[in-house]
Amino acid sequence: MQNHRGLANWALLVAIYLSATLTRLGLEKFDYILAGGQKFATFSNWGNHLGISLSYVLLYSLYLTWTFSSQLQNAVTDFKAALQRSWIFLLLAFIAYPLGNDVYIYLHSGLMNLRGGNPFLTPLGSYASELFQFVDWGQTSTYGPLSQLLFTASALFVSISPLLAVYVYKSFCLGLHILNGYLIWKQLVVPERGKVTLAYLLNPLLLMEQVAGAHIDVLVSTSLILLVGSLTRKWYTAAVIALWAGFLSKTLPIVWMPLVLTFLCRKHHWKALWQAGFVSLGFVILLSWKVLPELSAWRSLLNPGVAGQYLSSIPAFVMASMNELRQLSLLPLSVAQQKAWLAQLVQGLTIGFGLFYMAILIRIWRKQNYLSLNLIADMGWVTLVLFLLATSWLMPWYASIVITFAALQPRAPLFGMTALIFGLSSSMQYLFQGNPLMRSLVTISLPVLVLFLGKYWLQQRRSPQVSHPPTSAI
Repeated sequence: MQNHRGLANWALLVAIYLSATLTRLGLEKFDYILAGGQKFATFSNWGNHLGISLSYVLLYSLYLTWTFSSQLQNAVTDFKAALQRSWIFLLLAFIAYPLGNDVYIYLHSGLMNLRGGNPFLTPLGSYASELFQFVDWGQTSTYGPLSQLLFTASALFVSISPLLAVYVYKSFCLGLHILNGYLIWKQLVVPERGKVTLAYLLNPLLLMEQVAGAHIDVLVSTSLILLVGSLTRKWYTAAVIALWAGFLSKTLPIVWMPLVLTFLCRKHHWKALWQAGFVSLGFVILLSWKVLPELSAWRSLLNPGVAGQYLSSIPAFVMASMNELRQLSLLPLSVAQQKAWLAQLVQGLTIGFGLFYMAILIRIWRKQNYLSLNLIADMGWVTLVLFLLATSWLMPWYASIVITFAALQPRAPLFGMTALIFGLSSSMQYLFQGNPLMRSLVTISLPVLVLFLGKYWLQQRRSPQVSHPPTSAI
């Protein structure tokens, strides 16, 4: 117990420093850009860079130590107790000012909606608003109509103060994160829901990226939890609606749609399929009528702006390695040849992911007694493999969706361990910003290493008496 309190005290001190530093940096950055200064994406100097990134990694490391401690077994007995244990960290995450510029893109899109513009047709960088000077985004919006509702509601307060609008939007993110914790509490069975819910609410990556950073992925997590809850309760029409809600928030849930459709076909849930078809047709007609009236608007949801760009991924690691070799005159390739090689690599990785995806679809169709729990597990693995193998542009907050999957299946220790370490490696992206080689290597290699070592370790210790991991799987 003394060790547990020591970890909590250290975590609180680090969280206070991180929240205060982020707030100071964010407000200084806001005033600097408002006065005509040049935009910068994340850190203003090396002091801020090291202070924030090291404290983030330290906080996540303390969290891992606490998560795997035995005292987490009987952490809380009800959701109110979970909130009482986590409220100070939730408050600090809410106070912390967003680190990046995405929140300004969100509010800028909201202003476009309020004034009759269409962010799916008009490039954000070409639209003038009070926040134009904060926006560093030349393409149309990649965030769906459901996300736009939150952006628009928050943008109503820009006329009073842009800072107020930022915190109004952050209040939505905080509320959604707490809602997600409550939905997880309701979804899981009694033996593990207390420890998992508390660990989910306190996960530093979720707090840093979904609450402090105010990334819209928190809404995708909500739709995912509703989707899983609907599948386990056999509310299949509701599951399809949750899928659409996710896709209308951000693009990722489109990857889960064929898996769910194949599952419904395999189980002969024809009524649910017909209802899902009518619901989907209704969504398409309604959205095409005004919000997404052109094919280019629908294409905007697929984020075409990152095509040919590489960050924290296998292609990014290869590109950084090639650049190092070219500088040392050890790689006789022109820039054009290098781009061609990278394009072929991306194509190969995409094909590899496609084969893995097809194998999952075949398993859904052919496996006897394939249950909704199997579907949820396969959706989680598909998402994890997509991020680690076939995503060329990988941001730290993408891991938050994998962590949500882990929380929804706490008796999947291998996935849980891999998701946790993916969260750690993603939090380390800030530390290695400016070094694309190390950033990509750490982000991808750590979870892959844990995946293989964890599989070997579980095989060695597996016995009939062990039915679930001794620690939280998130």
